[in-house]
Amino acid sequence: MPTTRQEHPASMAPLDEAGLRELILEIIDENHLMCVATVRSDGWPHATLVNYLRLGRALYFVIARESQKFANITQDSRVSIALGGGLITNGAVRGLSMAARAIEIGDPARIEEINKAIFRQSKTAGFRPHPSSVLVAVMEARPSVISVVDYTVPPGRRDLVQAVEDWRIERIPPRSPS
Repeated sequence: MPTTRQEHPASMAPLDEAGLRELILEIIDENHLMCVATVRSDGWPHATLVNYLRLGRALYFVIARESQKFANITQDSRVSIALGGGLITNGAVRGLSMAARAIEIGDPARIEEINKAIFRQSKTAGFRPHPSSVLVAVMEARPSVISVVDYTVPPGRRDLVQAVEDWRIERIPPRSPS
């Protein structure tokens, strides 16, 4: 029989917005690889893995200009992002899926700032941008809707939130079954 919230009330105590924000940033910062799904011109999704770096509220990644991913984002800036899934406590997993818009960063000063942040990373941090082209684009994604899944808390925590400026978190109320 499936576990319900009523059977585990203490373990599912809701986090306040600050607690959710902290959890989201912790999950983002403990990972360096994310799946980015774009919309192809024929309407089908195209999902690929990229390294990323978080600076403030944005996630930055580098892609080849001749890639399908770049062409897709140029046509439709909507992306879905998934990250996490590594084993944490007691073999449990946690992760995020996010809706965002991706834009190319063209300002040389901003690109230099991002490059400096990359080089400040520890060599063991895991972030290694590696497009196969010398013609690359630095992309920025700012998540707007975030779904949190955390199985480190039995029977599992699921939260849906909206991220606004400076990573302020607002809960999205559950939808009524139709």
